[in-house]
Amino acid sequence: MAQLLNKQWQEWIDENLRRNCAIDDMLKAMRNSGVSEETALFNLSAYQAAPTDNALSIVEFQQESSYLFQHENNLVTRDGQVIKVNMRLNTPDIVLLDNFMTHAECDEVCEYAKSSLTKSTVIDDLTGAGISHEHRSSQGTSFTLGQNVLVQKLEARICELTGMPVVNGEGIQILSYVDGGEYRPHFDYFADSEGGRANMMQGGQRIITIIMYLSDVVAGGATIFPEINLSIYPKKGSALYFSYFNSLQQVDSRTLHGGAPVISGEKWIATKWIREREYS
Repeated sequence: MAQLLNKQWQEWIDENLRRNCAIDDMLKAMRNSGVSEETALFNLSAYQAAPTDNALSIVEFQQESSYLFQHENNLVTRDGQVIKVNMRLNTPDIVLLDNFMTHAECDEVCEYAKSSLTKSTVIDDLTGAGISHEHRSSQGTSFTLGQNVLVQKLEARICELTGMPVVNGEGIQILSYVDGGEYRPHFDYFADSEGGRANMMQGGQRIITIIMYLSDVVAGGATIFPEINLSIYPKKGSALYFSYFNSLQQVDSRTLHGGAPVISGEKWIATKWIREREYS
């Protein structure tokens, strides 16, 4: 689990940022010193906007300037689907939605995906390319925007719910986890690294994540937010919304999250990432 490093590390980070050292070099040095990648990224991200006259100050994410979930009603009707707001946090901005998809839609998405599943990857901070990693043990595939009628329907539903244009969304990613499958805590937004900057050339920073739960899970498989001690358990047809970027170009490190190991059963999810601008 990512954690805030001690005063000595904070001073080291601040000093190197003042010297305009490359984030990639700092990340490598921290990993070589035994700091986990999640913790290194968490602390570097927290310092990105730190004021130069306060060496140990981590800037607090300004929620009022972020992309907040805008719906106030408990029920939200979209294309005939009555979606229920089951849980909401304001800081960070996290919303749990029930009945986001019908069970038939969930089954159809899984059937589309089964023939093209491959080993899932993570984004390499140095190159921006997708690479295999021991922290992510799942199989997955992706749909292109508007790939079929069902995908178009889901994209329109997400657009209406978030207020963001369909073209700002990356293609929906489908993931399958079996017994023991997990995705250790990570950030969905891109780090200030060479690889992260390369990815942001394609529509800017990621700002919103939607996780759609396509199956029930017998045991385990929760989406966990270790910084706020929150666990969301899969429920077929439900969806999890969270945002982590604001107009001040700050990212919310409290949205560190992961997929806990599946203890029994199989977990299917569909993930949608939304960018600042049109995604290309």
